Amino acid sequence: MKKKWNRLKEIIRLFRLDMIFLIVGLYFALCFSIWLILRLESMETPFWDVVCFNLLTVTGNDYIYVDSPWARVMGIFMLILGMFGLSSITGYVSSAFVARRLNPERGVKKMQTMTDHIIICGYKNDVKGLILGILRKNRNLTASDIILISNAEEGKLQVIRDDDDLKGLNLLRGDFTEEQTLLKANVKRASKVLIIGEAQENLDDELVDSRVFVAALLISKLNPNCHICAEIRTERYKNYLESQHCAEVVYVAGYTRYILSTSTNYSGMSKVMSSFLDDGDGISVQIAPISEQWVGKTFGDLFSWYKKEQNILLLGVLENMGVEKELKHQILSEAQKSMNYGEIIQNLKSVKTLETNRPHLNPGDDYVLCKNMGAIILGVEI
Repeated sequence: MKKKWNRLKEIIRLFRLDMIFLIVGLYFALCFSIWLILRLESMETPFWDVVCFNLLTVTGNDYIYVDSPWARVMGIFMLILGMFGLSSITGYVSSAFVARRLNPERGVKKMQTMTDHIIICGYKNDVKGLILGILRKNRNLTASDIILISNAEEGKLQVIRDDDDLKGLNLLRGDFTEEQTLLKANVKRASKVLIIGEAQENLDDELVDSRVFVAALLISKLNPNCHICAEIRTERYKNYLESQHCAEVVYVAGYTRYILSTSTNYSGMSKVMSSFLDDGDGISVQIAPISEQWVGKTFGDLFSWYKKEQNILLLGVLENMGVEKELKHQILSEAQKSMNYGEIIQNLKSVKTLETNRPHLNPGDDYVLCKNMGAIILGVEI
């Protein structure tokens, strides 16, 4: 009952219903006064006729002529009321709808109900291409499953809002290094967070990376099971994030340096790397989870199956695929089930030295597949 009452008060405040009721009440009071004057002067005019004719007069469609001077004076007040009152009512209603559409709290309330969504922290000029790339590689996602947190200029964000290709994208204006902003984006229930930072005029690369680093630590604290990917511009903060076991650290300068240096030795290396990353033909390097049925079998068996059944090239495996805390919890849970103390101690040691998402390219055919592995494949996007 209390919620309904609060909702009613919110509607009254938004649409200014108190003022609208006052104007309507004043209108009926004037109609009643005119009707009473006509009655006193022996003019038998029904009350609802007075209401109807004055309403038509207010809207400029008709006018009832009467001989009574007092009724004419009241009619002039009615015209003045109509001129200001009707425009006020339409103004209140239209402004309420505009305010309701632009109210950021509406979007925040929607975000509070989202689960397993993707959060992008930061803004760059090609953010549209980034979002469209995410949607193309995750066909089960829509723009409404993504939240973009940014402190960019309102004009830049408005361009994104008006873009038909990004229709439904959730925009949250705020600082992604603040806990309150992340909570508004419901980071505790997000499945993935991509931190790209914001290169502002007064910030150098290290300051931008420091904000990315702070955001990554804060997000890992709020949601330990979240998959965090951080884009870094400086090597120092790359090392900081890796020491904090960030799931994905993208050091763009390192990739650029590698491509430039190898291109001096191998002609066409830049095009080869572009093909690996998907140059538009739909073929790229991907990671697919290895199902339980392959645990205990060899890399050669999986290689043959991929090539024969799906015409996909298996390049290697990704060991300990997943979020670090989840994997450690899983290993410890399995260790507790064992009655072999030597095995328990070995599992505890492996937890301490666990390295998640470790690629092992081109292992031998006799390499035995284990749990929590992913297949690094080259082929048409799945």
